[in-house]
Amino acid sequence: MSITDVLNAVLDDALFLVQDSTTGLDTDDNYSFDYLNKNESLVPACQRIGDSDKYQSLLMDPDLSEYIIGRIIAHERGKILPLIIKKTGLSKEDAETLFTYIIHGSFAVNRANHFQKNEKWAHDVQMLNRFTKAGYKKLAKES
Repeated sequence: MSITDVLNAVLDDALFLVQDSTTGLDTDDNYSFDYLNKNESLVPACQRIGDSDKYQSLLMDPDLSEYIIGRIIAHERGKILPLIIKKTGLSKEDAETLFTYIIHGSFAVNRANHFQKNEKWAHDVQMLNRFTKAGYKKLAKES
C-alpha cells in the first residue's frame, strides 16, 4: 500500500462522516452561531471534516491542501453541482467553475480559522452566506 493509498483511505473515512449532509448551499444569512454549530449541512464539507480532532492536523498541512481539496471536490460534486445549476440556471460548465471557487474559498476560510467553530468562524460563514445568496439571486435573474 502506497502513502497515497493511505491518504485516500483517511480522506475517504473523513468524507464518510459528511456523506449525509446535502446542502452546503443554504445561504440564509441570519443563522446564529449555535444554529450553525448544530446544523452541519449548512457548513462546507471541509469544516464538517475539521470538526474531528483527528483530521485537523491533516487539513492544516499546506503541502496536502490541494490534494485534500481535490478529494472534497470529487466527493461533493455530484450532490452540489446540480443544486448550483438549479439555484442559478448556469450551464454545467459555469456551475463547475463556481463550485470549484466555493470549495477552494471555503477551505481557505476554514483553514484561516484553524477548522475551529467559534464566533469568528460563525461571522465568516454568515458573511459568506450573504455574499453567495446575493450572487445566486443575480445569476438566476440573468439566466
